[in-house]
Amino acid sequence: MSKQRAAEWKAGRATRLVLGVSVAVGLSIMGDSLLYGVLPLAAPALGIPLPLVGVLLSANRLVRLLSNTWSSQIFERFGPSRPFLLATVMGLVTALLYGMGWGFLLFLLARLLWGVAWSGLRQGTFQAIWTGDPSQAGRLMGLSWGVIRLGSAVSVVVGGFLWDRYGFTPAALAIAGFTALAIPLSLALPWPADPVRAADASAGSIWQGWRSALAQALPRWVLLAGLTKFVFNSVLVATASLFLASRLGSENGLAPLGLGIGAVAGLVLALRWLADLAVGPLLGGVSDRLGPNRTALLLVAALLLGLLAAVFLSGVVSLAALSLALVLNAGLNVVLDAVASQVALATARPHLYIGAYATASDAGAALGPLLAYSLGSVENMSLLYLLIAGLLAGIVVQIARLNRAG
Repeated sequence: MSKQRAAEWKAGRATRLVLGVSVAVGLSIMGDSLLYGVLPLAAPALGIPLPLVGVLLSANRLVRLLSNTWSSQIFERFGPSRPFLLATVMGLVTALLYGMGWGFLLFLLARLLWGVAWSGLRQGTFQAIWTGDPSQAGRLMGLSWGVIRLGSAVSVVVGGFLWDRYGFTPAALAIAGFTALAIPLSLALPWPADPVRAADASAGSIWQGWRSALAQALPRWVLLAGLTKFVFNSVLVATASLFLASRLGSENGLAPLGLGIGAVAGLVLALRWLADLAVGPLLGGVSDRLGPNRTALLLVAALLLGLLAAVFLSGVVSLAALSLALVLNAGLNVVLDAVASQVALATARPHLYIGAYATASDAGAALGPLLAYSLGSVENMSLLYLLIAGLLAGIVVQIARLNRAG
């Protein structure tokens, strides 16, 4: 077989594996995604005070501060097949627990279990991407997030409509039915016989990933980018329904179409996650050609402009501006995750570096809802949008500078 044919075969195999893994993750994440669209609205009927909504939306991220390290060790030692399957089973269990609607404590248990599941699902996603050529990292990362967030989009749209008409429990149990499909799919995944492993997994300690992340300037700033982009993303997603309710209010321009605030919020969040499908692969490919530095700088500049319009305007115009900001944020996430993937492969233990990056990201994702809901008012949340986006822009500029210097 010629080198070109061999490269094409490898690329095709990697694409098929990434696609299959991503569909399984997209099905598994549907229960989690549903909560962002309807839990802030359904909380009073479920007997959950609004401040505790932030706790629930952050709990799965907090447990991942520990479970990411456990997961990275398990995947490094045993390979991806069985750990990934177990993660899909846990995803189904959590979706079913949401549907029970038995109050805060059961929700908290389910959120903690989902955090452990997501650690495994994310490790499996990176391992699938590593089977491809490094020059295709942006495209594969974009494809992966696009398919995963298609599951999120279906969840918030279907769940939002079901919640508006039937209430929370029927919506949650219907979504759990979709989630169950991830288990047979994970059993059929064509994982390679020689998955990516460390050269010597016994070398060093479990903190090797953190040492790799902190040893040099570029890995440190990429780690900080992972933290900050997920603070921003989680604040925006967790508060979108309340922000839109304040901007649209009784003058909801979409009400004549039969769309309540729950459905509108679901459609906006669906757009955010559909952007991963439509925009993610496109911008991943652009990043592979144009370079991650220029791509990230352009995206973060446009993101700031979109947020300014969303915050300072009102009505349907604010809705459109927030939707644009969410789409741009999707593209920025893909580019920064592709950078992290390549930094990981340059280390001795890539699983543990990704564990460190994932933990930093989850710390940001956990902080976001807690920070946003502690502010009390939508006006304060709006100011928070702009402050975090400005910080993220500064980090992207620094990463671009270090990449050019290297």
